[in-house]
Amino acid sequence: MSSLFIYLLMFGIILYAVSYSAQRRGVQGPVDEDDPVKKPASRWFKAKRHPREVWIQVYETESREEAQMMQARLQEQEIECVIYEKGKKDIHGNMMNGLGVAVPKPMARQAQGVISRMPV
Repeated sequence: MSSLFIYLLMFGIILYAVSYSAQRRGVQGPVDEDDPVKKPASRWFKAKRHPREVWIQVYETESREEAQMMQARLQEQEIECVIYEKGKKDIHGNMMNGLGVAVPKPMARQAQGVISRMPV
C-alpha cells in the first residue's frame, strides 16, 4: 500500500514539473489549423501584415507598365503594394478591363499622397 502511495506521489510530482516547465516556455494547447490568425508565430517566419487586413485600391490603369512604375514608386517610399488584374465581369455582366494597385488600409493616406505628388 505504501509503495502505491509513493508511485502516485512521484507521478504527481513529475506531472506538476512537466506542466510547470511547459507553462514557463509558453507552450500552448492545440491550435485550430484552419484559423491563420491563431497559429503560433514561428521564430524564423513571421507575417509582415495581419492576414485578414483590408487592402484598398489607390490607383487604376489600363497599362501594365504604368502599374509597375506606380508599384516601384510606392516601394521606394517603403509602402507595401500589389498589382492585381480586375475580374472578367462585374455584377451586371459588363466586361472589366485594367489593373489596380492596392495598399494596406493604414498606408492608403500615405500612398495617395505619393501618387498626388507624381508628375502627370
